[in-house]
Amino acid sequence: MSLPEKFISCDWGTSNFRLRLIKTDTLEVLDEHKTDKGVKKLYSEFQSQKRLNQDRFFSDYLTEQLKEVTSLEGENVVVASGMASSSIGMRELGYSAMPFDAYGKNLFSRSISLSKKLQILLVSGAKTKEDVMRGEEIQAVGLSEFLPIEKTGVLLLPGTHSKHLHYEKASYDDFKTFMTGELFEIISSQSILKSSLEKTDYSKKFEKSFIEGVKKGAEGFTASLFSIRAKDLMKNATKQENYFFLSGLLIGDELAYLNNDDSTISVAANGTLGDLYKLALEEILDDNSRLNFIEEEVLEKALLIGQRKILESYEK
Repeated sequence: MSLPEKFISCDWGTSNFRLRLIKTDTLEVLDEHKTDKGVKKLYSEFQSQKRLNQDRFFSDYLTEQLKEVTSLEGENVVVASGMASSSIGMRELGYSAMPFDAYGKNLFSRSISLSKKLQILLVSGAKTKEDVMRGEEIQAVGLSEFLPIEKTGVLLLPGTHSKHLHYEKASYDDFKTFMTGELFEIISSQSILKSSLEKTDYSKKFEKSFIEGVKKGAEGFTASLFSIRAKDLMKNATKQENYFFLSGLLIGDELAYLNNDDSTISVAANGTLGDLYKLALEEILDDNSRLNFIEEEVLEKALLIGQRKILESYEK
C-alpha cells in the first residue's frame, strides 16, 4: 500500500482529544478539531454504560469526531498516538521495549480497520525495566532529525511528567520520568505552602527567586520546602516570588544530575516553560556549549513528523 496523500493525526491524551487532517508530504494542517474527551473522561463514560464494549465505545466516538475533519465516504488513514493504546483507551497495546530506533522503525503499531475505507494505525508506548511512556516516544521520533542523533545525548521533554530520553547511534536506549509538573501542582494547591504562594505570570523580576530555587533544588529540594512558608511569615519574600522559588526548587532537582553528563542536552519546550528550563540549565551546567534548544516551529510539528515516520515504516 502506497503512502496516502493525506492522513489524519489523532493525538488522544489523558485530558484532551485532537484530530488534524494532514497533507502527508508537507505536513500542512488542512483542518483541525478538538474536544475535552481525553481517554480519562471517555473511559468514565464507557464504564457508566453496558451496551457497548470498550473497543466499540471508543471506536464509535472516534468515527463520529472524524466527520469534523474529513468525509468518511473516501478512504482515510488515522495515525493515533498517546493514550489511545492504553488500558483505558481504544485498544490496549503492549509497550515497545527499549531501545527503539530514532526513526520509529521498531516501535510496535497495529492496524485496525473500522470499515473498508477507514484504517486506524494505533501506536504503542515504550518501556524500560523501570519506566513507561505513551506519546512522548512519537514526539522523540519526530525530533530525531533535529538532534545530533548519531552521537550521544539527552532529549528533555519538560511537562507534567518530564521525560529525559537518552540516545546514542540513532537509537533511544533509556529514559527517566520526573514528576516535576505534577509535584508543583500538588504542593502549590494542596500543601501547607499553598497560602504562601500566589500564581502569576513570569517576568524578569522573578528571575532571582527562581535561580535561588534552582541552586537549592540542585542540592535536593525537600530540605528547602518549608523555607517558603518561613519567607512568607517573616515577609522576606512575596507570595509571587515564592511561587517561582518553588518552581526553581523542583526544576533544579530534576536537572542536577545532568552536570555530571558530558553529552549534548537538547530541550524541547517553548514559552515560559522553555525560558525557565533554559535559565535553570545555564545555572546548573558547567559547560553551556552543549545545550541545544529546539526551535518553536520544529516543536509544533514534532508529533506530526513522528506520526508520518510511523506511517512510512508501516507502509514499507
